[in-house]
Amino acid sequence: MHTGVTAFAIMLLALSVSPLSAAENRAVAPSNGAKPVDPDVTGVETAVLAQAPHVPPPITRKKPARVIVNVEVREVTKRLADGVEFVFWTFGGSVPGNFIRIREGDQVEFHLNNHQNNKMPHNIDLHSVTGPGGGAASSFTAPGHSSQFSFRALNPGLYVYHCATAPVGMHVGNGMYGLILVEPKEGLPRVDREYYIMQGEFYTTGQYGEEGLQQFDMAKAVDEKPPYVVFNGAVGSLVGDNAITAKVGEKIRLFIGNGGPNLVSSFHVIG
Repeated sequence: MHTGVTAFAIMLLALSVSPLSAAENRAVAPSNGAKPVDPDVTGVETAVLAQAPHVPPPITRKKPARVIVNVEVREVTKRLADGVEFVFWTFGGSVPGNFIRIREGDQVEFHLNNHQNNKMPHNIDLHSVTGPGGGAASSFTAPGHSSQFSFRALNPGLYVYHCATAPVGMHVGNGMYGLILVEPKEGLPRVDREYYIMQGEFYTTGQYGEEGLQQFDMAKAVDEKPPYVVFNGAVGSLVGDNAITAKVGEKIRLFIGNGGPNLVSSFHVIG
């Protein structure tokens, strides 16, 4: 397994990413409960989150706001394939984690809750943030506890987030990744539909299709030989009720990411 986590995100029909500034856009853990005051930031709102393949609605306000983001880590047993279950470690109860949508200039107050029934500590590293591990150093959270940190979203773009608790590859390999979008202050061009897709691989003790509850296999992860490489956390996740649809002539925006932790993605559209 790579020492670093393979994680990337691209946005089709979307925007370019400006360089990050380490002196700005910094993750800060609250010290005395005081909130920074910025005359450009007006209003307070709670971020709307969405589970794949859906995304939150576009941001229509013209001014930055103080945005409260609440994410709960849940370790849940769910379907990986027909007849196959897996204990996923998740941001929000699904893989990939909840899609987070904010605006350039927003002052973000991020709350990470680790559900009391979980067995492992977790944190979050948002690649839209510079500072102590993208928030990871400020958000290490034991089961039954919560953490909080703040950052200013100065750089528009589409970014991966993931758990950065050691061993990172294991946490990511159990499903702990997602995407956060920082919309540019002028907004994105209007489209008719938007969808959220992430590739990831799962390293199960059993071979592909072997039924029953499967456990994470570290040896296969180290060898980078996953029995499953899937979109949105399960075999067949983009068919049936979760199929992405469009009508002839519509403009579609796809938010595409790769959680890894090891393999590259060759995602491409045909048709």
